[in-house]
Amino acid sequence: MRAAWAVFRKELLEAVRDRRTLLLGLLLPVIVMPAVTLGLPYLALREEARLRNAPARVAVVGASELREFIPAATARGWIEVVAVRDPRAALQRGTVHAVLEASREESGGPVRLRVLYDEGSIASLLARQKVDQAVAGYSLAQVEAQLSRRGISAERLLPIQVEHTSIRPADGAGRAQLAIVLPFFMTVWMLLGGQYAALDLGAGERERGTLPGLLLTPPDRLALVLGKFATVFTLATTSVVLVVGTVLLSLRLAPLSAAPTSLSGGAVVSLVGVGLVFAAFLSALQLLLSLAARSVREAQQLFTPVYLLAVGSVLLTQILPEWGQRLWLYALPAVNGAFLLRGLLLDAVGLPEIVLAVGGLLLLTAGTLALGAWVYGRERLVAG
Repeated sequence: MRAAWAVFRKELLEAVRDRRTLLLGLLLPVIVMPAVTLGLPYLALREEARLRNAPARVAVVGASELREFIPAATARGWIEVVAVRDPRAALQRGTVHAVLEASREESGGPVRLRVLYDEGSIASLLARQKVDQAVAGYSLAQVEAQLSRRGISAERLLPIQVEHTSIRPADGAGRAQLAIVLPFFMTVWMLLGGQYAALDLGAGERERGTLPGLLLTPPDRLALVLGKFATVFTLATTSVVLVVGTVLLSLRLAPLSAAPTSLSGGAVVSLVGVGLVFAAFLSALQLLLSLAARSVREAQQLFTPVYLLAVGSVLLTQILPEWGQRLWLYALPAVNGAFLLRGLLLDAVGLPEIVLAVGGLLLLTAGTLALGAWVYGRERLVAG
């Protein structure tokens, strides 16, 4: 271990002298994360509040069938009727948020209302909800009026009264937003923080022609790999700690309009701990690919699948969040780290998931480092 420690000190000193390493790994997280943590949620919440409070812009086909409904819904602030020549085209362009097509099959019969909306637009989805609320409110008012004339209470006709209560804590909305942003940027800087060091310590030495001399030094191959890994890992984890620390500081300075979010000390420790284990696996994988590459350019090309694997795993947690309930998922490399980070933020994972994911990542890290030492011992690759 003394030899590995000596290699680590030497390589780390050279790495921190690289301006690219300092910029990507240390400065950018401090600059970018406050803007992401404070700015994006603030803008998202502000836009959502604006859309919810504003009336839905709708085009109406068959307005004569809705001559009583439209004034009532407009007066309540649910809808705003917009006159357009082609309602469907206006909906596709976003000029209106929904199209109401009203018809009556027979005179005196009920009005059939067809609501056209764009499910890919948040404004259109909210417009559909507002139209539903407007129709329900108007219909209920009409029913209550008729029952009142007959001396019947509407409540007697409703045997079940529904009340909705969310089980999420008060900061649930804020944590949900954080679970989208934080794992992504933690993973990105796990890769970027040690990227240039990994390139320089593996393929870079091969290009400079210093690798044969290094392999003639007293430390064995495993000690060399461990020392280099410690350098890459230190830079990657420094970036992760800076990302988490900057986010925590940003949460204390969050604007009043942002969703409240708080993380307990235990949650922070668990998050950082899992982040370090995940970073160890990615750092070892980057170093292995760099050691096996014949040039820096080839190493950069080999890094691309690693980036896709890591970032794709984080995106998978957002596309299929329900998969986080499947225990076997936490045995898959990279995917387990992404789902575990998200689960810790949402308080949605237990001890079995943590043990399986952390244990699997540690075993993979050890195996990757052993493979790196084996690569160093292959004469064909050394001769490159």
